[in-house]
Amino acid sequence: MLPRAILMLAFCAAFAAWAGDEDRDGLDDAFEQALLERFRPTFMLSATECDVMPSEFLAGTKDPVKPVRNGTIYGQVFPLGVGRTRIEIHYYHLWARDCGFGQHPFDVEHVAVLLEAEPEMTGEYKAKYWYSAAHEGTVCDAAHGARAADLAAETSGATVWVSHGKHASFLSNGTCNRLGCGGDRCQAVTAMPPGKLINVGEPGAPMNGAVWTSSRKWGLRAKMVSEFTPEVIARIESAEPREVIALHPALVPAKAFILGGNHTLTSIGTGGKHTGSALQTADKHTSNALGVSARKTGGALKTAFRSTGRFLGIGRKKDPAQIAEKKQDPSSQ
Repeated sequence: MLPRAILMLAFCAAFAAWAGDEDRDGLDDAFEQALLERFRPTFMLSATECDVMPSEFLAGTKDPVKPVRNGTIYGQVFPLGVGRTRIEIHYYHLWARDCGFGQHPFDVEHVAVLLEAEPEMTGEYKAKYWYSAAHEGTVCDAAHGARAADLAAETSGATVWVSHGKHASFLSNGTCNRLGCGGDRCQAVTAMPPGKLINVGEPGAPMNGAVWTSSRKWGLRAKMVSEFTPEVIARIESAEPREVIALHPALVPAKAFILGGNHTLTSIGTGGKHTGSALQTADKHTSNALGVSARKTGGALKTAFRSTGRFLGIGRKKDPAQIAEKKQDPSSQ
């Protein structure tokens, strides 16, 4: 006989699904899908994109497998704080591979929008802020944001430019070539035709068979949290009218150094193997960047490069000759 606690959990899950809230976040699933459709971004892709389009992955599998490059976008909708005054939406464009510098299988990219309830219109929401991720957790982190009103995206989706091969997301064509380390290109782009829009649910409560959201083969799970911290909102509010603003100003000196020096270093900043644990470690350093923007440039550079090294698993390799010499010298033991 099953323990009573397990039976209660199974009953609660079944009731939530029956009540139309399969991911158990307090929002009706049909309501979530309506919001996803209403604020769906327009993704601008390169006509020569090497991985063609975002992929749809096989439902019901623990790891992302059998990608179909058909332009599927995955969504996540969840309330913030008490009540439903604020709702956050994530749009994930998931790729079978990163085919830019430092190419690797599985590429997780996303944009997010923060909605606020209209006080004079019960049940209606407007977009307040948009957030766009690019090269998260590396020295070339180019996460940026803007007021929805400045993007003409308060009641509909924003336009998102996706860099060729690397798939970083940008809220304007200009920021694509300005905020990273020089490896992003958003040229000769066209709007991707709207494809499937699938709700993945929440961590621990996936929907539509999206159990692969927690796979260790990529860093999707680490991105399923709110992007709109008080620091991020304050940074966006500090922007000039119609400005798309970088959210990690402490990393600007490092990015300028890379861009002004050897362009092959871009692969260090933007490439690498995106494992879940690596992203979680790197994410800590990235979020800390918001709090240390006033520190000395040298400290920011040191922290950023160390974070990127750990993110990519780069370590110093010992000289074989030195190792042999050490073995032969008894005094070194």
